[in-house]
This record gives sequence, C-alpha cells and structure tokens, in this order.
Amino acid sequence: MVKRCGAVAAAFLAAALLFVGSPLYGAVKIKGMQPWMQGSAEKSLNAVWQEMESTVPLADRLSMLTLVAERLFLGYSIKTPQWSGTDVLLPVSSTNPILWQVHVIQPVLPYPTDQWFYEDTKDLQSQLLKALDQVPVEALGWADMALKQEIEALSGPRLPGWDVSLQVQIDSEGGGATLNVAFLPQQPLVLAITPTVQSSSLPVAFQSDLKDNLQSGLFPVIGLPVQWVDVHKKEVEELARQSLAGRNIVENSKAQVDVAFKPSQIAKADAVVESPRFTIQAWAAAYGGTDDRYPELGLHVGRKALPLSGWDVELYGEWILSTNDWGLESRWGARWRYFPRLLFGVELAYPGEEIWWRFWLTGKVKQPYFWVRFSENSEKNMGVGYRLNEFLSIELHYDERDDDQWSIRAVGNL
Repeated sequence: MVKRCGAVAAAFLAAALLFVGSPLYGAVKIKGMQPWMQGSAEKSLNAVWQEMESTVPLADRLSMLTLVAERLFLGYSIKTPQWSGTDVLLPVSSTNPILWQVHVIQPVLPYPTDQWFYEDTKDLQSQLLKALDQVPVEALGWADMALKQEIEALSGPRLPGWDVSLQVQIDSEGGGATLNVAFLPQQPLVLAITPTVQSSSLPVAFQSDLKDNLQSGLFPVIGLPVQWVDVHKKEVEELARQSLAGRNIVENSKAQVDVAFKPSQIAKADAVVESPRFTIQAWAAAYGGTDDRYPELGLHVGRKALPLSGWDVELYGEWILSTNDWGLESRWGARWRYFPRLLFGVELAYPGEEIWWRFWLTGKVKQPYFWVRFSENSEKNMGVGYRLNEFLSIELHYDERDDDQWSIRAVGNL
C-alpha cells in the first residue's frame, strides 16, 4: 500500500509541474510558512489537488495531499490537513529552524557611487533576516527561486539593472547559516558620456576646459546599469555640477552651473554655465560673396547689473577690429534680457557717435539665431545664422551701408 501511494504521489508531483488550474472544489491554503515562499508552495499543491479524482473519498485525497507535501517541502513537518467545507487548510512547521545571518556583498564601485549603493541596500539585511526567520536551511533546496524573487522585490525599486546572486554557507559547528547576497550589473550599461557645455557669458576657450572636466567628473558612472543610474539621475547631475563648480573660471565669475543628464548607453550630460555678473565673448569672422567686408576680430565685455523691473540689464563694451586696415569700431551700450533667448538694447557706435537700436534672438548649439540693428539714420544691419557646434556658426549677413549688401559670414567663437 505504501509503495502504491508513493507511485501515485510521484504522478501527482509530475502533474504539479505541468498543470496549474483554477480550483474545481476548493483550494489548498498553507499556514506556517513565510509569505514569500507560501505562494509558490500553494501553487504546486493546488495543481496536485485539482488533479485528484472527485470520486476519491475526501479522507484519501487529504492523505495523498499530505504525502505529496512531505515529498515537496523538505524541512517542514506537515500537520493533518483540515477541510473547511470549501478549502483545505494545511498547517506546517519548521523541523529545524536555525539562526540565520545575512551578508550583503557590495560591489567594488568608485566614490560616490559606492555610497549610493550602500544607501540603497542598508536596510536589506534586516528585511532578509525577518524573511528568513524560522526557515529551515533545507527549504532553500526548493524555495531558492522564491527567495531570489523576494530579494528582487525588496531591492528592485532601488536597484534596477542589478542581478541577484545567492550563496548559503552552513556553520556545522554553530548550527547556523549565512546567506550571502551579491549583485552583478546587467545590460544595458553606461558605456560612454557625451558632454556639452554652453554659455552665453564665458568664452568658448574656457567652455572647452569645462567640457573636459565634466567628462572626467562623471567617470564613476561608466560601466553601471543604465536603469540604476537613471534612479540616481539627480545625484549624477549634482556630481557633474560639483566637478564644474570648483574650476577657477566658474568661481571667479561667480557662475551658476546647471546640468541635465540623460542616461543611456551613450549618455548625455548638458551643462549650462552662466555668470550672473560678467559676459566675455570673443570671435573671429570671415565673409564670402562681398568685396566690402574683410576678416575681423571681435570682443564683447559686459557687466550685469541688478534686475530692473524684472529685466536683466547688462552694460557692455564691444570692439571690432578689421584685418584690412586695422580700423577699430567700438560700441558702448546696454541690453535687457526679456526672455532667456530674447534681448533688446541700445548702443553708441564710434567712430561716428551714432546711436543704434538692437535686437537679439539667441541660439544654443544646433539652433538658429537672429539679430538686427537699426541706426538713428534708419540704416539696417542684421544676420540670420545657425550654430553648427560650440566653435562655428554660419550666418547670412546683411548691411545696408555696403555696396554688396548680402554676404555669407562664418563666425568662429573663441
């Protein structure tokens, strides 16, 4: 009889692995297991329970269910199942509860990403000790996947992109066991970072130096999971901001740094560095399509004043040197920034002591821009251009004072 029951139990065990159906006459509910393992255990027993012939007496079905449970759930003592009239309640108890220890193994990460990882996992040890309370070590032979799923559920929101690896060490002398939990980075990983630095108040030569510092400052996130880096996007942006804030040009100009980070395999870090006090710009320009214009060098130096009625005002001097006859034109003016890209101004140009009204619609890299000047004598000078990169812009230039009024101007930002 025992052999026959064992054969039948093996058949039901095979059915449990192949079939999971909705209860036809009640469900099996287990009492005495940790919640994280109870679900998968009930799933297997319900598959067996539903495969039993309804013509078999209830007592025999409950006896068979007990036998299958004993084969499945090593480490647990199976009590007499109870029929409630609708469901089966199966009490269990641990046969060998042990003292567990949990060791969360932190991967080797550069500062400050190691601190981020520590903060994400600092309470995981206590949570797992609670989850392993009264769990016999033998149970991990059939509940290891359920335990891994429980750890992933606990750590997943804070550690997306990290795979969990488990190892159990048994202390034969002390009678305890240690669960080692390690984390391995999973694809996709951050492979490289493309930095950009934009500023309307600092020369491009300084921006290039800041760009190099931005890239080196974000080196700690290279090789980390994209999903996890996305969780720490604000920390990454602060790390990038600090890498720029300590530079001399930023400190001396009291510049404000704002960084936008976009996590991906080829991540982007876009920094905007603006001084609330000074504006320094330099450029070299060459003209095509006209005989009236020659290459020129330009310098703009401005001092920003306090906001005036909500408008940011800047007092500036501008000097343009023609390489043809080394003639120098100077402009002294004031301009107001009404919107981030929209400016209005007035300036006095020498020689000639002529007043010009001026309007700018500025553009960042890969954006168009426009500017126009009107003199007190109704003369007009304007340009429509596009910034190809941090260093070069191409512009359609117009000056009513020239014989060849239209020309193409290439502007190299210095």
